[in-house]
Amino acid sequence: MPISSAIQVQFPVAEQRVNSMLDQQAEAYVKLVLAVGCHQSDYVDAYYGPQSWRSEQRLLPLPLLLQSAKGIDTQFAALAQQTLSQTQSQRLSFLQLQLDSVIFYIEQLQGKSVSFRQQSAGLYDALAPEYQLSDFTLSLSTLDQLLPGNGDLRQRFEDYRAQFIVPSHAVACVFNACVQKARQLTGLHITLPTAENFKIEYVTDQIWTAYNWYQGQFNSVIQLNQDQPLYLERAMELASHEGYPGHHVFNVLQEQSLVQQQGWVEYAIYPLFSPISFLSEGSANYALAMIMTDEQRLAFERDVLMPMAGIEADIAHYQQVMQVYKQLAYLDNYVCQKLTDGHIDTDTAAALLVKYGLYSDSRAAQRVRFYQANQAYVINYNFGEYSVKNWVAAQQAKGATAWQAFEALLRGPLSASQILAGLSR
Repeated sequence: MPISSAIQVQFPVAEQRVNSMLDQQAEAYVKLVLAVGCHQSDYVDAYYGPQSWRSEQRLLPLPLLLQSAKGIDTQFAALAQQTLSQTQSQRLSFLQLQLDSVIFYIEQLQGKSVSFRQQSAGLYDALAPEYQLSDFTLSLSTLDQLLPGNGDLRQRFEDYRAQFIVPSHAVACVFNACVQKARQLTGLHITLPTAENFKIEYVTDQIWTAYNWYQGQFNSVIQLNQDQPLYLERAMELASHEGYPGHHVFNVLQEQSLVQQQGWVEYAIYPLFSPISFLSEGSANYALAMIMTDEQRLAFERDVLMPMAGIEADIAHYQQVMQVYKQLAYLDNYVCQKLTDGHIDTDTAAALLVKYGLYSDSRAAQRVRFYQANQAYVINYNFGEYSVKNWVAAQQAKGATAWQAFEALLRGPLSASQILAGLSR
């Protein structure tokens, strides 16, 4: 359904006037984001609004874009002085946060020097907890005890994990099975549009492991990068993260609830470096926990995926090892922050990932390239997951089911500060 065909709801005259003003400024915001995307190709992650808006864009000077952004900001301030309904206030609040991040990003493109923490707050409305290398030593010590053999821990970890690599000839079969399983389990709790669908592509030469390219009309392209081995546990993690109930479901529900039903065109565009990524990545990282317990996941991997991949090994012990390994997640933030702020160079960053994150050399080099391209974006994965997990738990304590809380969060997105404020109440 095109945006112009969104359901028309009858409002009192004053409310209609405010809605019209919001719609006008939302359109201006969308066109601004498209214009910024002309300067940085990966800035617009998804767009399914009017194609005429995209086709009319051309490369405009950054000072002019900043002036336009501040003009929209002035209009938002004027709207905030109006008598707003709760829905209008919520809409304006999130639009304002998104616009603030656009202004911050334009200033970065103009050469403004900002730290990792400033980026975190300015782009994602979030400040993740900070860690030191000493915070990871206990997890490494535990892994040292769990892994067989003696000597270099990284090499032992790599050798141990090798028995759980999905052979290249089985990757497509295994990953498809995981996506279909995730889709089936999600469908037990969330009613998705009948037209929703996806296709899977296998690619190489990327800085990421997998990616969801949302196309609009409830369709996604899920790409799986073949540069690094696919470990057994990653298959289900990636299927739920990129697909169900992760990025694909997140975008489908927003298109259905906000774009098509409400006519809120601002959600038809996804600026990657903006507050909405905190929820997008956080909910996608938490997605697997929504559809499977640890016991159910182990059974699926043991009874379905391992025979499919021809793997014979102790999956229960492997799950224990990988649960400890996940405790190293915030190392991402530490290394990326040091690199972004100029305290270390790329070689040192890779060496830290090898020593403390037990990365292979090639995977460390790939991850450092990701840091260079995305910088503070990494907080959205670990701190985002932590925040979504605790938000769901807080709503459960108030009487909601986990799925009710999770679906409501995807359909009516909150920013990091809004989520954390809700947790403190």
